Amino acid sequence: MSNMESEKLKKSFALLTTILFVVLFSFISVRMVETNLLQSNLNTLKYLHLQAKIYMDEVSGYIESHTDAEILEFENLWNNDSYSLTIVQDDTNSSIYYISIKTIDDTHIRLSQKIIK
Repeated sequence: MSNMESEKLKKSFALLTTILFVVLFSFISVRMVETNLLQSNLNTLKYLHLQAKIYMDEVSGYIESHTDAEILEFENLWNNDSYSLTIVQDDTNSSIYYISIKTIDDTHIRLSQKIIK
């Protein structure tokens, strides 16, 4: 082999090694970004679920301490941009209420509870 061919082989090997390292590091960095995004999304969902649970506890306490008319009016007074509230009184037993709190956006968090007054 001549000196010129040997020099071309060294350059092509260096180029191939560089390309492989770039591909490897880009694959690793994409995986790291995906993991961080997934973890961030899970934290958001945990926060929204916890907030819905706090609202559910608040509504449950309200139902246990107020009259039927006040309870049904409370659903109309509910003013929240993130969650919707549904309170349904059982047809057969007026002391049973079904509560449903769900997010308005596309996170699909929904809590339901049956309250016996």
